[in-house]
Amino acid sequence: MQATVKASRLVCKSLFVVSAILIAIATGFAAFNAITRFFFDLTFNWAEELCTYCVVLMVYLAIPKLEHTGDQLCITAIDLWVKGATGQRILNYIRGLITGAAMVILGWNGVSVMLKAFKRHQVTYILQLPKGALYAIAMGCLLLAVLVWLIIMICNKGEFDNELA
Repeated sequence: MQATVKASRLVCKSLFVVSAILIAIATGFAAFNAITRFFFDLTFNWAEELCTYCVVLMVYLAIPKLEHTGDQLCITAIDLWVKGATGQRILNYIRGLITGAAMVILGWNGVSVMLKAFKRHQVTYILQLPKGALYAIAMGCLLLAVLVWLIIMICNKGEFDNELA
């Protein structure tokens, strides 16, 4: 069971690194586009579209790590109000169930949108990236976040693994 926790920790760290790289790329292209627009009156529409997709994918790729560290749906006031290890464990389960339910609902609707995008061969406006592939990445991240939550609840007895921080 501990191998499962270690594997999920490694996957979460890797996705978070990719997420950080995506936000760096988005920031770089946004700054580049702003500078060229200001100094040269030149804009690159493809850079704006790339920034948008980088930020959206960054958010989805970060979900499993946030779930792994217990920060996905965290209200500090409630955390401070609940005392004791048992109360915190129950709070973690409730938080995980709410997050998991939201991800299942998003995933259920997202799969429909993803399949329609693949069926219609939809692509993004400027970069011509297949929209279905972008939706598939988002759905995979939602599924992985639910899986991470299940691994944590089963293998760690409800305690969030804070070694990722």
